Amino acid sequence: MSERGVGAPSDVDRGQHLAALHGAWTTPMDVVASVVGEVTRAPIINSRRILDGEQNEVYDVTMERAPSVIVRIAHDGAESHDREAWVVGECRARGIPAPRVHAVRRMEVDGEVRSVMVMEKLPGERLADLGPDEVNVRRVLREVGEWLKQLHAIPVHGLGNLDGSGVGEFATPDQWLANVTGRAKEFEEAGRSVGLAPAMIHGWLREIVDTFRTAPPRMIMSHNDLLAIHVLVHDGRLSGIIDFGVAAAEPVANDFAKWDFREGSRFPVEWILDGYGDPGMFRTPNDRSYRALWLLHGLWYLRHYHVTGLPAGVEAGRDRLLSGVHR
Repeated sequence: MSERGVGAPSDVDRGQHLAALHGAWTTPMDVVASVVGEVTRAPIINSRRILDGEQNEVYDVTMERAPSVIVRIAHDGAESHDREAWVVGECRARGIPAPRVHAVRRMEVDGEVRSVMVMEKLPGERLADLGPDEVNVRRVLREVGEWLKQLHAIPVHGLGNLDGSGVGEFATPDQWLANVTGRAKEFEEAGRSVGLAPAMIHGWLREIVDTFRTAPPRMIMSHNDLLAIHVLVHDGRLSGIIDFGVAAAEPVANDFAKWDFREGSRFPVEWILDGYGDPGMFRTPNDRSYRALWLLHGLWYLRHYHVTGLPAGVEAGRDRLLSGVHR
């Protein structure tokens, strides 16, 4: 499924892009300290800001005589934190490795209401940061597949992004598809910025819509942002998956298609599928649904980095999409 000759979109250097995003998010440390102190009842030894991710202001906080915690601050509403808290609660109730949510607080800072989430810090390093001589990638990805099988079994209702009780924002497949087709102009503008003809963008959209109208997919709980930066590895084994802020009710192949589009050949999606244990998922007729999801992720990827101003990201998305034209 992965194309060996095309760089993975996840390899794009987002350093300056992330610095600009995080530069606009500043919460006074006394606010962070007050929330952490309320939750942990322990003094803070050190706080390190993490300039990563595109949704939250994040701090790694070391405590005295208490486990370290991760503090994530949302500036655009509490929906993603409510969603994440629900998903993590469902995971932990089933023994699925995920960081415990200690607390979620709403606070007003400089006239803005912010959501502050205090979470357990899981042990390990991000898979994306480890070299092939540091970890058995195939074994870890098999464990990711086993983990994903458990996540997909959590019951959800509706379609699209979940709310704080596991209900998707759309009630019907037609509404879900309308959210895609309603972005046609945005996809077209993003594509045009990197030389993609509008006719090509509309051709991909027609393929996506025709596929899901012909055979409406089964919707399941989806992490919806499963990437190597969100896979933690400790002592050579999977220690947990993080970042459930965009969890959604999506087609069963959704997480696989996004991983394959973003990660390319360094982390083969086939190895995740080995652990998942459903080799027929990407065979006829299911392969048509998989391709439609792969294209759809590409379009969303183009749009996202066009809107947020990372031309290199848009170019990487274009190249990855073109690599799949003849699939």
